[in-house]
Amino acid sequence: MIALLLLACLGVTVGPGWSEPILVTDSANTCRPIQFLERDSHGRFHLIWSGFNDEKRIAYKMFSLDGITLFPETMISNDSHSACLRTVALGDGLYAFWRDYNPVYTAARSLTDGSETLPATHLFTTYTQYPYIRSSPDSLGRLHVLYNKGPDVVYSVWNPAPGSGFTTEYEWVIEGVSNGGVLLVDGNRVHVVVQDPVYFTYEYIQYDLNGNTVVPLIDFTPDDIYCGRFPEINTDPDGNPMVVAKISGDYLYWKLDKNTGVTLIDQKILVSSELPGMCPSNSFIVRQLPGSNEFYLCWTDGYLEHRVFNLVFDSDGNIVVDWHIAYDYSDEDPEDVKNIDGVVDEEGNLYIIYRQGETEPYLGTYPTFGWFDHNYLGIDDTAGSLPQPESITLSQNPVQGGVRFTFSTSETVVLKILDLMGREVSSVEIQEGTGFWNGAGYSGERLPAGVYTATGAQGISMQFTLLN
Repeated sequence: MIALLLLACLGVTVGPGWSEPILVTDSANTCRPIQFLERDSHGRFHLIWSGFNDEKRIAYKMFSLDGITLFPETMISNDSHSACLRTVALGDGLYAFWRDYNPVYTAARSLTDGSETLPATHLFTTYTQYPYIRSSPDSLGRLHVLYNKGPDVVYSVWNPAPGSGFTTEYEWVIEGVSNGGVLLVDGNRVHVVVQDPVYFTYEYIQYDLNGNTVVPLIDFTPDDIYCGRFPEINTDPDGNPMVVAKISGDYLYWKLDKNTGVTLIDQKILVSSELPGMCPSNSFIVRQLPGSNEFYLCWTDGYLEHRVFNLVFDSDGNIVVDWHIAYDYSDEDPEDVKNIDGVVDEEGNLYIIYRQGETEPYLGTYPTFGWFDHNYLGIDDTAGSLPQPESITLSQNPVQGGVRFTFSTSETVVLKILDLMGREVSSVEIQEGTGFWNGAGYSGERLPAGVYTATGAQGISMQFTLLN
């Protein structure tokens, strides 16, 4: 069977700039065939997928860029029905969440060596039609979470608890919304997009890291469109939330003001179903090219299910590089290409994983890996870049009290303050060449003494010592 599927991969037409696709598991992926990809700091890839061994199980493996296995595929769920998979990276752990019949479970693997850091652990039992855990980590090592209890949307903050999953710091039902929803933590802001229960339009609400409402619930889509439950959410270089969703066959784009929730860009079309041969699916991703104003949009064909597409757009919704076909399995008919996920490295290369397999004769479907070389885009890497590291100066080092950052540019720059573990603990905004940081974290309390790093896009990095 593997040999036949490898022949199928050899028959695919590969788009310019893309690698040849690689089947990265020995086991079929046939029950709710969904997969999630993570890349660690050593350039290794961690895969969690459903349908392990042609059964209703969740599995994990680690592999290199050329597909060589670094940690063998292994079941991480219970030996029973497991579905509705989601994942998130938190510190050194890659967490999986799934429904085991009705109860919700989690497990974690180490991003260092692939070992088990948390076995399959029961989280809670609750009736819900949409049992997906949507989560995003903050700088304090916690997870901000959305999940459903029946139609209600619950917002919660979880602390990792060694050996027992998580403890809940706080949670509540977001009033006036129902079903689905996504969230993203960006610095000290928690961006949340949910559905109106009557019109099924999108609404936006923002919290701080302590759960206080910063921007009250606001509707940003018209009443005559039906929005999906799980859009893609990102932020632009200024921290404004960006939403991409599939609406009536098109991929539409919104951008909101991070301070007020007011719509800055309203319902701009990125991909239209009116294009000849184009039928966008519900399976798509949006990933930022680091240190830039550009974003990848990558999606699968929703009609024949034979192709993977890609384009690049900027945060104003302008198409920078028009769509092209990344992988075309049309000559392998009948084929089945769905369920895409992906990550971007520091240089802007895009790595994707998608479901691919023969359906007649039926051979099963497998996670398939490919990647795109960002150099092929021809985008000027220096355009709009931030100042180079040598342009940073500090008023003092070691730092007592506070410190003034000075840049040789008048552009507005946001620096992240990282601790020795690489966690974002604070940030400082540089305006007209200067910015001041008082040594406090996002909670407002002064950070403990130690070595910290101020870092930004385009390689900006400076280490300094904070004193008591």
